[in-house]
Amino acid sequence: MLRNHRIESKLDKNRGLDHGAWDILYLMYPKADIPIIQVSVNPFLAMEKQYEIGRAIKKLGKEEILVIGSGSTVHNLATVNWNSEKTEEWALEFDDWFIEGVEYNDKNALFNYRKLALYAKHAVPREEHIVPMFIAMGSGNKDKPKLLHQSYAYGTLSYICFEF
Repeated sequence: MLRNHRIESKLDKNRGLDHGAWDILYLMYPKADIPIIQVSVNPFLAMEKQYEIGRAIKKLGKEEILVIGSGSTVHNLATVNWNSEKTEEWALEFDDWFIEGVEYNDKNALFNYRKLALYAKHAVPREEHIVPMFIAMGSGNKDKPKLLHQSYAYGTLSYICFEF
């Protein structure tokens, strides 16, 4: 599918599951009784390109294959407070902006979140944690994305789940 869309990729048969994959999967499928294909992300590609990768694999949903984009919208380990039970306002503000963009399908704003969203650089110091959201968004078959879950841990780590 990627090759058909002129997206460069290569197979690595030796790499195990990244923590971003198994952290979600062991909760969803504790018996580990489903086949898994992990796709690594390239955090240096523009968000438009990440979305295009999702579009390239969109047919998987029609084949009853679940595409999971695991990561975090707010993922700045320097701001984590392991004892905090209160979510920091800046983390909420960034996520609220991002959620609104997804729900209104404002791809232009989302692709340019670094320039447009308050606290973007603070919330997302490195792209690899937010890239899976753009790939999942591109792979979706729903007319309107649906927010399924939103919670926070340690003051700033964001857990958001959308159905695309």
